[in-house]
Amino acid sequence: MKMKLVALCIAVIIFWGLWAFLFKIGADEVGIKKALFYTYLFGMFISLAIVAYSLPDKLEINKGVFFVLLATIVGFAGTLLWYFILQKYKASIVTSFTALYPIVTVLLSILILREKISLPNAIGILLAIAAGILLSM
Repeated sequence: MKMKLVALCIAVIIFWGLWAFLFKIGADEVGIKKALFYTYLFGMFISLAIVAYSLPDKLEINKGVFFVLLATIVGFAGTLLWYFILQKYKASIVTSFTALYPIVTVLLSILILREKISLPNAIGILLAIAAGILLSM
């Protein structure tokens, strides 16, 4: 892997780790309903800035747009469920266990997109699943 890619991935990991940790602290303090209110209110402003920056010349509905919209729906559903789970259980367990979500992406990519993975990648996935099970005990 190129060093720039590694550095960028580490930055994402740090941001996501801070996001989960800070949300847990805030939600424990103000409650889940207020935490969600402020999260999505502020998120709307960030989203509006992104929309203003990336507004296409014309709006179109096609297969690609459909998949992006579907991804948004399932992403929001997973995030909302994650927030509620985080309220009842330890952040260290919830975040670590749910961080295994790329396994779904890998499996779907293998089955539907016919992507190939190496033996070390497959072993890594199996070890990650074992880690998830051990974390949840």
